[in-house]
Amino acid sequence: MDSIGNLQSCKWHEIELVDQLLQRKNSSTNFSNNRFSRSISPTIRIQVAASSKTCMCDAGVKVVNDYTVIYSGAPHEMKTRKAHGVAICLDQTAAKVWKDSGSEWEPISERIVKIRLQCTPIHITVIAVYSPINPTTKEMANESDKFYSDLQDTINNVSTKDMIIIMGDLNARVGQKQQQHIAKSSVSPFTVDVENENGTRLTDFCEINNIIVSNTFFKHKLAHQTSWMHPRNKIWHMIDYTLVNKKFRSSVEDVRMFRRAAGAIGTDHHLMRVKIRMHLKSRRKNVNPKKMNVDSTKLKDDKLLEAFQKDLCDTIDATIDDTINIDERYQLFLSQLKEKAEQHFPVGKNSNRKRKEWLTTDILKIVDQKAQAFIEWQNNRGSKLEPKYQKKYERLRKTAKKMTEQRQVEYWDEVCEDIEKSIKNKDPATAFSIIRRLRGGSKRVENIPVQDKNGKLLVNSRDTLKRWGGFFCETLNVCALIDQNLIDQIQIPTLSTTEEHRQNAQPSIEEVRKAINQMKSRKAPGSDEVTVDILKAGGEPVIRWLFYFFTDVWKNEQMAKEWSITTLIRLYKNKGDKKVCDNYRGIALLNATSKIFSRIILNRIQGLIDGQLLEIQSGFRSNRSIKNAL
Repeated sequence: MDSIGNLQSCKWHEIELVDQLLQRKNSSTNFSNNRFSRSISPTIRIQVAASSKTCMCDAGVKVVNDYTVIYSGAPHEMKTRKAHGVAICLDQTAAKVWKDSGSEWEPISERIVKIRLQCTPIHITVIAVYSPINPTTKEMANESDKFYSDLQDTINNVSTKDMIIIMGDLNARVGQKQQQHIAKSSVSPFTVDVENENGTRLTDFCEINNIIVSNTFFKHKLAHQTSWMHPRNKIWHMIDYTLVNKKFRSSVEDVRMFRRAAGAIGTDHHLMRVKIRMHLKSRRKNVNPKKMNVDSTKLKDDKLLEAFQKDLCDTIDATIDDTINIDERYQLFLSQLKEKAEQHFPVGKNSNRKRKEWLTTDILKIVDQKAQAFIEWQNNRGSKLEPKYQKKYERLRKTAKKMTEQRQVEYWDEVCEDIEKSIKNKDPATAFSIIRRLRGGSKRVENIPVQDKNGKLLVNSRDTLKRWGGFFCETLNVCALIDQNLIDQIQIPTLSTTEEHRQNAQPSIEEVRKAINQMKSRKAPGSDEVTVDILKAGGEPVIRWLFYFFTDVWKNEQMAKEWSITTLIRLYKNKGDKKVCDNYRGIALLNATSKIFSRIILNRIQGLIDGQLLEIQSGFRSNRSIKNAL
């Protein structure tokens, strides 16, 4: 989708992971399960969500099912029960725009995080904040002053052409006095509070930076303007805000609170939704071909293998044509092989599910009832009927919690059965993949920001990619000074006529068959996405095609261009800071066909060298490890 009509965003007071959504009292936004959207509202489609008081430590990027979470919090060693933390959550559409924009983000502090989206005709900078509470002591006032100082520095580093959206819990109250005397241009008449000290700081900040408090520019009934109720005096206040540049005021279409969303999950802050009319910048369409999706477990089915090989005989032989060049012939072979593999080994509908669905319709029904009871309780606060509706809400909340706990026990039993079944079927790879998924706690390497040579944190994907390129260039291209005289002194052994003929001979079909059988299975593919398992499943048709193809490569001394493309993967060494490139090592993913061709050459060289090595030589020789020696 090249453009979008409404860019909708929201703010939540607290954030929890999906699996904890129904279990804890102060749970929060559900970032992944679409079925929870009906508990919020069937018309709400959240694309950008700003969350306050996340209690997440450190800073980074996480992918939670369909949402990308960019978060900033206190360092792990300084984490306390009163840790703050903020986060910005992007749905798939917004995340795609953010990544196409260079994945630009910056963790300012545990109370401020910033991202930048490329839109048209201007760019958008989204800032999630969590302000200190209204100060009552000098120390608390200093903390509030520091927060606004950091926020001002953040604004100063944003391009003046950008649309700035600041969302979060600002713990401030703005009122009529400010609108009339102090901040006429920043605050509209639709306020509901009397200003406090944080409110003065907020309006001063808005006036200095030509920013408006967008909440106050839209008239709604009181229940849709206030977001939080004071626990003692039971008075509702507006303390969650969305701030926007004054010149982009017309882009904001509406700001209002949704009570039902808070009732579904039990948070004391209401969901604030902001509708913004903005068109996302047109992006270049992905020209990469569709990735091959094959169920590897079906490769062991003899009937499917026989049908696959028979089908290849009718199609793959047509690609053996000397009239077309090597690259075209190779691409034609890949397309035919992928097409037939997906046709004979299709992936089932539920094969790619990351986790089993432990939520049932009964649980969701109770959640809906709990949300409705919460609304009834809020509507009767301060009346004689308040205890009645409060007890009803608490009863439904306990019921939902009990049903969730029971269902989760059943879910874990099912997971354990899957692990035991995989082990009994001698499939440890599947068992350990389930265990790793359930263990969690791991991050994708591409989402971890790295430092440059000077220790500066790089948060832009372009700068990060450039840094990795420079690091591996220095690591792999080491300048070595070698004395040419030493090289000249090395005696080159002469080969016999028979051995020289054997080394120069074209690859035979037996060598191709042997090389394929020597390749290890269940290995990651290269850029062509064809695994060794697929080539082995192809049987004699694939062996015959590779034989003709390798023969042409050998005679013409020209390799396929696809063989020169290598995917470089960086792996953490499990020691040191993850932000330092030196704590990673790289591995290269090569195309399986090029590895088979290299294996043929290696077998020839090993046959020559093994006859010249002593029997006691064991280093770097097959079947000569310590285990074999014992």
